[in-house]
Amino acid sequence: MAIKNIMVCVAAEGISLITVKYAIALAKILQARLSAIYVVNERLLRELLKSKVLVDVEARGYEKELEEQGSRFIERIKSMSEKKGVVCDAVVLKGIVHEEVMKQAGVLNPDMLVMGELREVLSLKETFYDEGERIFREAPCPVVVVKNASLVEKLYNEL
Repeated sequence: MAIKNIMVCVAAEGISLITVKYAIALAKILQARLSAIYVVNERLLRELLKSKVLVDVEARGYEKELEEQGSRFIERIKSMSEKKGVVCDAVVLKGIVHEEVMKQAGVLNPDMLVMGELREVLSLKETFYDEGERIFREAPCPVVVVKNASLVEKLYNEL
């Protein structure tokens, strides 16, 4: 089975840049199509409202800011991919992160999912609520977890 369709899920720009570079490198090496997914975390916004960390007006402003940040990052990913000769489709979605990623996986039918390193889970409860952990466990395809930023930088720069 050839790997022809790679999906990468991204979060904040700084954190996900290494993940994106690795996904682009894999897509280039494997001559695969790349799909990048950024999800505005509506669950987090609801929790911030519920706990009164933000009031409604602030939450709407923060949501808009997250959407704009996602759009800028997606455009950067497209540009990075294009410079390396990789076809990249990218989308900004809103919702519960793992659910939106799984919906996109159902639509795109990727041969591989690339994601950033999972953060340390301190309790069993966190295992069920951590978005990255849920994506990792629910993915319908093989998952590559990106580590070792210096190695990724070297690989990406050699393309």
